[in-house]
Amino acid sequence: MLISWKKELEIGNELIDSQHRMLVMLLRKLDMAVKNKMEHKVIMGILLEIKLFTEFHFLSEENLMAELGYPNLREHEKIHSELLSQANVYIAKINRKQAFPDDVLATLHSWFANHVVNEDLKLATYVRSSTMRPIGEEFYGLYLK
Repeated sequence: MLISWKKELEIGNELIDSQHRMLVMLLRKLDMAVKNKMEHKVIMGILLEIKLFTEFHFLSEENLMAELGYPNLREHEKIHSELLSQANVYIAKINRKQAFPDDVLATLHSWFANHVVNEDLKLATYVRSSTMRPIGEEFYGLYLK
């Protein structure tokens, strides 16, 4: 099933929400490349783009949690680490042609949706109720529109 952005996935932090939208766009890009049977090199390039952006995104999320004193930061960091390890294994298998991009695409879609719904929405509740605000939040509108 092709993933799409839904307003319900927003956590209430413009920076993180924009990154989630970007991840959805990259997953859709991968889906198009796979369905159009693009060259292996192209698919690997998109997978690397997803991996690197995900690493950046996870760091941004963890920084936000630290800034706001999120009580489940360590658990969330562990989940991020495990997800990145799994992604590395999948990417290596595809690179060695031991797995098909279609299989990994379904896994990545599920992984993204489950992580946002099960973990990031807990963060959303905390962000909305927190009296503390993220560093630089007042500038988001200048850069994220």
